[in-house]
Amino acid sequence: MTPLQREFSASDNDTSDARLEHLQSLVQTLQLSPNFRLASGSYPHACEWTSTVLATILIDYCDLTGDNQYFPDFVAFYHNQPVCHLCTQKNDDKLWVVMTYLRGAAYAEGRNERLRTKFLRRAKFFYYQAKRGWDDTTCGGGMYWGQCSKYKNAVTIELYVTVSIRMYEVFREEAMLHAAIRGWVWFKQSGLINAEGLVNDGLDENGRYVHPRCSATLIQK
Repeated sequence: MTPLQREFSASDNDTSDARLEHLQSLVQTLQLSPNFRLASGSYPHACEWTSTVLATILIDYCDLTGDNQYFPDFVAFYHNQPVCHLCTQKNDDKLWVVMTYLRGAAYAEGRNERLRTKFLRRAKFFYYQAKRGWDDTTCGGGMYWGQCSKYKNAVTIELYVTVSIRMYEVFREEAMLHAAIRGWVWFKQSGLINAEGLVNDGLDENGRYVHPRCSATLIQK
């Protein structure tokens, strides 16, 4: 065993019931004021992309446990989310939003088809907002972090590949599947994944040779 390895063993109270109770307690805390405010449908101490991740965690909990009591919180979040301001955010922020509402739509299926349609509409809107960030003029492809950016990073392309697959599973549009394949092929060949399997953060336009059409430097944000 190396110095970085440890042995782990389950405690006596590490049962399914105990884990569920712990999860319920965590979600209850997450949804209590001041962490979440139902009147404004918001997580006031979180920024926009972390808010949407928290909403995804919430809907994942509802789906995992069948506990429907927090679904109105998710709906309140949907109705109060600052859509216009999100349109000005980075592409990875927009892709987190897509992830959130795909999960919301999956949960609403068979429960509330009207909301499911609304969730899917928002997911599709932000998917196409983010898709504009794909660029073939440098590095042989890849997605820019945001508008007016020359920076292509791993998180954004990983999210793009993931949500393109999930969008295709829902909408069955071939362009979405092709986007996922193209994104993964570029990511794998970009140099962002090194020989040890470590994912580096991003690429700019100057420095180390990575692609036949791209001089790129591995950089950190």
